[in-house]
Amino acid sequence: MIRPQPSLRRPLAVAAAALAGLATAVAFAAPASATNTSPSPSASPTVTASPSTPAPNCVKAVDAKYTHTFDGPKGEASITLTNGPLCAGEQQELALVSYVTPSATFAVPQYLLDKSVKKFVGVADGELGVATLDFRVEVPNCHTQVDFLFGSTIIDPLTDTSDRYGDRKVGSSSGIGARSTGPKGWYNGGSGSCSAAPEVIAESDCAGSVELTLVNRTGNAAATFTITGSGGFTETVTVPLRKIESRKLDPGQAQEITVTATGMKDFTGGWQKPEDCQQPEVGAPDADYESTCDAMTFRISNPEDGATVTSTFTPSKGEAKTLTVEPGRTGSVSFPASKGLTVTVTGDLDSGGPLAWEQPKDCAEGGAGGGTPGEGLPVTGAAAGGIAAGALALLAAGAVLFVVARRRRIRFTA
Repeated sequence: MIRPQPSLRRPLAVAAAALAGLATAVAFAAPASATNTSPSPSASPTVTASPSTPAPNCVKAVDAKYTHTFDGPKGEASITLTNGPLCAGEQQELALVSYVTPSATFAVPQYLLDKSVKKFVGVADGELGVATLDFRVEVPNCHTQVDFLFGSTIIDPLTDTSDRYGDRKVGSSSGIGARSTGPKGWYNGGSGSCSAAPEVIAESDCAGSVELTLVNRTGNAAATFTITGSGGFTETVTVPLRKIESRKLDPGQAQEITVTATGMKDFTGGWQKPEDCQQPEVGAPDADYESTCDAMTFRISNPEDGATVTSTFTPSKGEAKTLTVEPGRTGSVSFPASKGLTVTVTGDLDSGGPLAWEQPKDCAEGGAGGGTPGEGLPVTGAAAGGIAAGALALLAAGAVLFVVARRRRIRFTA
């Protein structure tokens, strides 16, 4: 059997196919494994981010910036914090004020009419703060000045010697006022002179004093009151518009009072006892008299809470005597005994008629102090005692009448 010779065609074909496959694999793998040392025209450069400083969440009051509006004739203003809010614990006060002035241009004295005070306050992280404050004040219907200010310190009144607001005014070119951008925060203007409307109210008390209430309730200017009282007392009081002042005059000053002020009829008056005063209790004096063999003696004992007692004792024979007894004291007067002697008491104590001397039972003959010898002794015993008791009762009644009458006459003028 003849076998054919092996052919090389098939092995060569297989080898060629293997080589082709290997070449294909290498071609696909080559771009992935290659290193590109220079960027292609479309590639972007790599940028490394650097850390940035976070914007602040709040601002200190000294670093705050504002914008504002201002309308002086209307008495209106507003201010907005532009770089806030303020940090916790910080604050900024502002005020809008209006004055009554003597002129449409700056002049003094100026008296405060109205004010509005508000403030920005700090907030904690994550909280919201007020960004804008609005202000409004009353403006008088006469010459005025209106100021918008940093801070809450108000000057009243503004005078030649008082402080000034200076660069505290919002919108100033320097100082704290320059922290806000906007129009000038001050105004002078208005028309018509300002005038006061003074009024006086007087009230007496039971102790003799007078309290004067000085009122400038409806005026649009300050009122100046001049007070003149008893004992050379004088005082000048200035009452700002729509304000009330009071002054108390003691009993030594309050008997005659005059108050004058421009725009008001002069007030004249003095202390007058109020109707609801309770009359102080006055102790009643004890009064009696005694007939002895030699004299007729009258005694007055005045208590500590009594009133001074003055009475006149007029005898039927001889000269009258006057006796004054102060509170807490005792006084007496005597007249020589004689038959027919009578004494009439008048004044603060009143006997209501003559009181007769009665000779005591045990007097010796002729002991009547001028009686006629041989005429005997007067009736004594029960009858004489009854007469004496009646006379004492009359004198005591006179004492009571004195107290009542004196109470009606007392004038509490302190």
